Amino acid sequence: MMVVPHGTKINSILITAPSWVGDAVMATPAFRCVRENFPKAKISLLLRPFVKGVLEGAPWFDEWIEFDQKEKHKQPGKYLALIRKLRKEQFDLGIILPNSLSSALVAWLAGIKRRVGYNRDARSWLLTNGVERSKEKGKFQPTYMADYYLRLCASTGCEIRSRELELFTSRENLEKVDKLFSKYRVSRNKPIFLINPGASFGSSKGWTVEGFARTAELLHKELDCHVLLATAPEERGIATQIEKAAGGKILNLTPEHVTLDLLKALIKKASMLITVDSGPRHIAVAFKKPVVVLMGPTDPRYTHTSQEVGRVIRERVDCAPCHLKECPKDHRCMEWIKPEKVVEACKELMVEVASTQPPSKAANVATSRR
Repeated sequence: MMVVPHGTKINSILITAPSWVGDAVMATPAFRCVRENFPKAKISLLLRPFVKGVLEGAPWFDEWIEFDQKEKHKQPGKYLALIRKLRKEQFDLGIILPNSLSSALVAWLAGIKRRVGYNRDARSWLLTNGVERSKEKGKFQPTYMADYYLRLCASTGCEIRSRELELFTSRENLEKVDKLFSKYRVSRNKPIFLINPGASFGSSKGWTVEGFARTAELLHKELDCHVLLATAPEERGIATQIEKAAGGKILNLTPEHVTLDLLKALIKKASMLITVDSGPRHIAVAFKKPVVVLMGPTDPRYTHTSQEVGRVIRERVDCAPCHLKECPKDHRCMEWIKPEKVVEACKELMVEVASTQPPSKAANVATSRR
């Protein structure tokens, strides 16, 4: 049954954003879809504070409401104050993108008339309109997350006009990147490889310090290029280790306090991103930037999209995908990935991208050292 019958007046909508950066990026088609189908409604976005940076600049929301479940709103008084605020809004429709029980509980406590989300994690009683996950041979079917979120929109009667990821950058952050390039003498006439090694999901997604360092060395050896390194401020430790191991073959931008909104601009300005299966990968997809992804413990079906201009490097191991945050064994799914394979993927992708660009732009895409 359609959640919102034809002709029903919807004045206000609360969308609960996913809790992880990559998932939030993959939710942008759903955000856009809701705005396109309810152009006159007031749309509020409930989100975790650290996710806000990746969505800043998006034109689909009238109000941004931060929900800091691990810090501020962990206090009962603050939590109840948030619930009171949401109840005052008298939302007609709530679209709950995360799968958690806690996200559905907030919508229920807020008294939202129609609450749409997936029936899972024992929360169906909190939803007025629960949606079942797709199944294949009796088992839940892994689905690309952008399509997973759009299915919730479709259940409300929304017409899906586009499935493309979409992000925005400010002129201020783009100018900051230009100043960083000038400070570090990064020439736009050479390919610029940006390495982002972090994965907030857990250590199981991470690659080795030696692997990233050796990749930088090989790129410098085989191509006339720049290799930049950028991590979140709290990941300075691994950035410093990679910088030292690379022996001067990498420019570490982490001391410049690379926030999410600045990272977006860096990815947009770079020629190619090298990263693990984490949020920055999806930022690259949104900006249609080439990306080489090192994937280990996760099922690629959750993140695979034809929109991606890239290469996904995976080693076939009997224990993957496990979706564990920490590996209980020898981390072979990531340890077995060789830097030579990563560099080869980069070179192949550069040639592929160059073949689709005008000669004036392609000239600087791939320049081999002789």
